Amino acid sequence: MAEGGFLIKFDGKEAERSYSVSFDYDDWQYVVNGTEKKKLPAGVETITVAVERS
Repeated sequence: MAEGGFLIKFDGKEAERSYSVSFDYDDWQYVVNGTEKKKLPAGVETITVAVERS
């Protein structure tokens, strides 16, 4: 990510920085950089993915 990536926020709070992210609504999970699945925070209302460039 030397040249940028994504900033992921849940309800406006910074959660992760990554070069790849995917979300699974049915299982309420997300995957960052192709690694293990993580549960989405309980009660999350808004997910924001912003592009970061250096």
